[in-house]
Amino acid sequence: MPTAVLKKQSPNGLLTVYLSRRELIVEEGGSVKPIDGVVLATEAETKTESSKIFALVVLTFRYGREDEEVMGLRFYTEAILQYDQVYPLPSNKSPGHLTALQQHLLKKLGPEAHALTVCVSGHAPHSVGLKPARAYGGSPLGVTYDLKVFTGNRVDEKPSKRSLVRLSLRCIHRSPGPYPNPPATALSRAFVFSSGKLRLEARLDKEAYPPESTLQCHVTLDNSSNRTVTKVRITLVQYVNVCMFTNGRFKNIVGMTETEPGHPIRPGSCMSRVFSVKAGQNIRYPVALAIEGGLPSNSSRLSPSTVPHLIGEKNPYGVTVFYEAKIKAFLGVVDRPVCLRLPFRILEEPPLLEDEDTLAIAEEEEDKESLFLT
Repeated sequence: MPTAVLKKQSPNGLLTVYLSRRELIVEEGGSVKPIDGVVLATEAETKTESSKIFALVVLTFRYGREDEEVMGLRFYTEAILQYDQVYPLPSNKSPGHLTALQQHLLKKLGPEAHALTVCVSGHAPHSVGLKPARAYGGSPLGVTYDLKVFTGNRVDEKPSKRSLVRLSLRCIHRSPGPYPNPPATALSRAFVFSSGKLRLEARLDKEAYPPESTLQCHVTLDNSSNRTVTKVRITLVQYVNVCMFTNGRFKNIVGMTETEPGHPIRPGSCMSRVFSVKAGQNIRYPVALAIEGGLPSNSSRLSPSTVPHLIGEKNPYGVTVFYEAKIKAFLGVVDRPVCLRLPFRILEEPPLLEDEDTLAIAEEEEDKESLFLT
């Protein structure tokens, strides 16, 4: 399959950026797979001696609604993760290794093209969008990344919008398997004023699931007590932690199923059943739902789980997400239910990495962006 090359041009048409993809891939060990590309500047942009080309990777964390910003109050913060002077190349910096795609584009576009490599730290948080419970149409909430390429004399000067190329990126944390041990647990409950025990066992068919997949939960209930179990409910819960705030923790129900009404498990009986519940159905979230972030789209798929070694980090720009399945056996009004918890993970879909031997250039229309196929 051919390689898809993203292309975006500045409004004045004098600066053009070509990128191999938009995903910054961070592996579980902390290594980062950078994005390779090329910047094409016309002679009018580089004819002056003081004119330079800069590239910045900016992380933006918006934690409040844009429609509530009044009197100069801003509910977002920004951080520059990478600064690079593309042209002219600084004397203390070597050109570095060029990929096959960069070599092809430099040869095709001529001497006015310059190589560009986009990279971030291995501790950069993954892209997460926050979908608020109330209707909202402003700038997206959550963690987003942008690549800004512009011409100027200094990197800290405010570039003109007509000579600025801005591309939204997406940071992906990949945690490849294998996952050999599906989560399983069991619990026995004894009652004070009655003999016998209630034993509840549960296990999932696997630990990690792709987005919008259906979980299979195997539940076994042995009711040797004199209590009656009215129903068994499976709930999928999403836990979100906004690291910037001490009390920025909330949970959302992203899936639910239960036994049919009128079919209790009476004393001395057993139940063994496989429940199917899809993550993303019966969603109920009081604050905000963590969804896939990064590129502008209408997708409301659930956010992938944060990789384990980053959950404990207090990154002020990060949002950690993890999931668990709660299995509850209800015993009526007096006795509290028996509850089990099984953690599971939703994996990030790997981007399609094409073969670099053949090339097709594409551009897409998206917020003044174009994607052509040649």
